[in-house]
Amino acid sequence: MEAHGLLQELVLVYAVAVVLLLVAGRLRVPGIVALITAGIVAGPSALGLITSKEDVDVLAEIGVALLLFMAGLDFSVGQLRRVWRLIVVGGSGQVILTGLIAAGLALALGGGSATRLFIIGLFVALSSTAIVIQVLSRRNEVHAPHGRLAVGVLLLQDVVVIGVLALAPLLIAGSDGAGLALAVGRLLLVLAGLALFSRLVLARLLRFVTVSSREAFPMAVLLVSIGTAWLASLLGLSMAVGAFLAGLVLAESEFSHQVHAEVRPLRDLLASLFFISVGLLVNVSQLVSSLPLVLGLATIIVLVKMGGAGAAMLFAGSPVRVAAASALALAQVGEFSFVLGRTAVEGGVLSSSEWQTLLGASVLTMAATPLLVGAAPRFGAAVAARLSRQPARAVSGEDPVRRAGEGHVIILGYGVGGRILARALRELRVPYLVMELNGATVQEGIAAGEAIRYGDATVPETLLAAGLPHAAALVAVLSDPDATERAVRAARGISTEVPIIVRTRFRLEAQRMAQAGATLAVAEELEASLEVLGQLLARLNVPGNAIQVLVDGSRRAAGAAEGRPARAPRVPLGELPTGLADAPVETHRLDADAWAVGRTLREIDLRARTGATVLAIARGGVSTPLPAADFTLEAADVLFLQGEDADVALARHRLVHGDL
Repeated sequence: MEAHGLLQELVLVYAVAVVLLLVAGRLRVPGIVALITAGIVAGPSALGLITSKEDVDVLAEIGVALLLFMAGLDFSVGQLRRVWRLIVVGGSGQVILTGLIAAGLALALGGGSATRLFIIGLFVALSSTAIVIQVLSRRNEVHAPHGRLAVGVLLLQDVVVIGVLALAPLLIAGSDGAGLALAVGRLLLVLAGLALFSRLVLARLLRFVTVSSREAFPMAVLLVSIGTAWLASLLGLSMAVGAFLAGLVLAESEFSHQVHAEVRPLRDLLASLFFISVGLLVNVSQLVSSLPLVLGLATIIVLVKMGGAGAAMLFAGSPVRVAAASALALAQVGEFSFVLGRTAVEGGVLSSSEWQTLLGASVLTMAATPLLVGAAPRFGAAVAARLSRQPARAVSGEDPVRRAGEGHVIILGYGVGGRILARALRELRVPYLVMELNGATVQEGIAAGEAIRYGDATVPETLLAAGLPHAAALVAVLSDPDATERAVRAARGISTEVPIIVRTRFRLEAQRMAQAGATLAVAEELEASLEVLGQLLARLNVPGNAIQVLVDGSRRAAGAAEGRPARAPRVPLGELPTGLADAPVETHRLDADAWAVGRTLREIDLRARTGATVLAIARGGVSTPLPAADFTLEAADVLFLQGEDADVALARHRLVHGDL
């Protein structure tokens, strides 16, 4: 091989990958699928661009280590703790149940050893963290109920992957029970040692580097990630295990965000080699000859994962709609399944033909992920409508619908927006009812005496039970745009008169809500931008009436609903133009025997009689800016007077004596 042979091959294969990534972006196909396809095209069974596969595998292994390092860095122990029951029970149930179904099918079709069945079951059970999060983010559904559940399960799968990758060589080698137990004990001991080393050394190393040399930080990050992976390999573990542990330790440090920024470009570059190397394993002629089998297997994998995940989520207590939607989002094979599969092929557990079939089917499930995730909310709603025709009942306590009575406001969602609405309505003594699909949130609200009820607002029967026909308004502040749209349609199907106000994130979503029947849809994207515009113009000393015209014009140009009242932002005194901000302001406290006590500002008429202006009045710790003319003064009031010294002196005299 020539000296620059590897470099030449990498340039060629990356050129193929760039072209395929551009095509995949146009077709909205995940980038991972494009990278695997690039490996297939460049592989020995197609163009044959790669000959030094061993060198590529070494770089790919480093890429996998960096991939796990980032997974550890993104791992949120706090997030897992908040929803531990649903995630731990549902996630572990998903892995176990899906794995058992897949292993059972493999046993029925071809039999084999327990190790082979275990590998196949786990291969199918794992889902793709990279693809699912990417698609959910693109659809603005990461924080939707099914999105949060899917991401939590993926986090749990990442933890499972670490243990499996560490023990896979022993399982494939066929160690007996005693040997496996000894290996598990050794694994726990080594992990504890690595965790202690990481906590004591890694963070201190980065602190020292940041103090000594900013330029050395990226190199130190690479040393921490790859060095810990290398140390783990010396101790008998895989590089991926050590890298994940290093990322997990640094996730709670003050360096996590910058480490993420430094490692990500290198991770993406080298991790792409891993997916390309997976494609190099594909035999094109063998794949084409068994295409019907591959298509059938891909369909079976999706159905098995949907059924296993959905059953596990329901058992964990997830609502039907959320369980079905998250199950569909998790119905593809994950990237770490390929790591496990390659290990099994190298160990002789899977034959070449079996691996080719599994590989082809897995790539097809990945390619279908955008379609599956896109259909997940509608699929979940359809399943919920089919299986549950009755509205959910409140978890406990008195029925809040009866407490609210008629003329109440129905609030969908009890996040930050829902809590703000509930607090304001409570202070105004306006009856309201909150509908929420998170059981833990409902329990907390009930314990706090909140008028909250557990229920799926996309189901018409639930809205009927909430008293929608007699409600004063319905307000939706949900994080799931698809659920919001279905709730609006369900509500409008019940009543054409009740005002429906919804919050969305993007302007196009607001247009969808308006078409679905919302009376008013407020888009965060648009309103936040208009607020920024208004604040900017106010600080440029543009008059308030001009700001209102410009903001209204911008809103109409963006296609938002007309008739929205616009108010120019108020300018704090400290940010007024210099001439106004520097104008003298003095205070005057009214004594009990002052002439002005008991009189209104109209009667006193300070502006006309003295030239001084009353900017504000403070009474009992409460300030009234720009008080109205019928404001009646009382003893101990403090008046804020603006004007020249002579004008203020005349005003003081009139307030005390009443002449002039």
